[in-house]
Amino acid sequence: MRPPRLLDPACNPANNCGLLRNEKTVPSYSHSKLTSYQQCPQKYKFRYIDEIPPPIRSIELHLGTTVHFALEKLYAEARQGQVTSLDDLLVFFRDKWDESYSPELRIVRAKTTARTYFDLGRQMLKDYHWTFHPFTQSATLELEEKFVFPLGEGQEMRGIIDRLAKSTDGTLEIHDYKTSRRLPNAEQVANDAQLALYEIAIRHRWPETGGISLIWHYLAFDKEIKITKTSEQLETVKQNTLGQIRRIEAATSFPVQVTALCNWCEYKEICPAMKR
Repeated sequence: MRPPRLLDPACNPANNCGLLRNEKTVPSYSHSKLTSYQQCPQKYKFRYIDEIPPPIRSIELHLGTTVHFALEKLYAEARQGQVTSLDDLLVFFRDKWDESYSPELRIVRAKTTARTYFDLGRQMLKDYHWTFHPFTQSATLELEEKFVFPLGEGQEMRGIIDRLAKSTDGTLEIHDYKTSRRLPNAEQVANDAQLALYEIAIRHRWPETGGISLIWHYLAFDKEIKITKTSEQLETVKQNTLGQIRRIEAATSFPVQVTALCNWCEYKEICPAMKR
């Protein structure tokens, strides 16, 4: 795995520059880490305080990872002026699926099998390929790039941008690919902090950046959702995130929060609430 790197302050995104490694050691957070605490403080403790590796891997995670690999290949070849055929994309997906597939993967949904998820992944890629072929709507600048940036005094945020691109009008685009089978409503999209934090990271390193579009691809629905944020909205996201971090750092207990999501939790087998 490549080390986390910082967006280069001397680099203009139009030049397709790389990132720089952050050498400082400060408390580090990510959107998934903060979401973990929101979902269940005990899960957060298992993973980030006790540092217990997840005992179980879900079929949903396997699906998401494999689809992301396929889309990364598609746009990596597009950057080289090559158009990946659908057949080649599906063969690559199959090979990547088999490479890390295990019968131990947890399947929670009733009346579903590993084949159900494999076929779902194929359909997602078919739909995406049909919708965006020949993949020249925007110029890809970065793929699956890690970033780190200081959010506040003594805290840093990190994450991975699935695809950073530049449109023909000069707008930067932050693309994120979702394999979830739930489509959010308008309010949920507006309140989603993940891509807003990614935009804050980009604007921190490239203050002269103009317009930025935040784009979610809900692949199971062949649907693209695009929004923009004002500077005031980004500041609200930043302050809300810092407030959440302060609450986590001040916490002295990490209670179990029992919800329907417990069935998908990687720590279900060792959770005291599930044992009861």
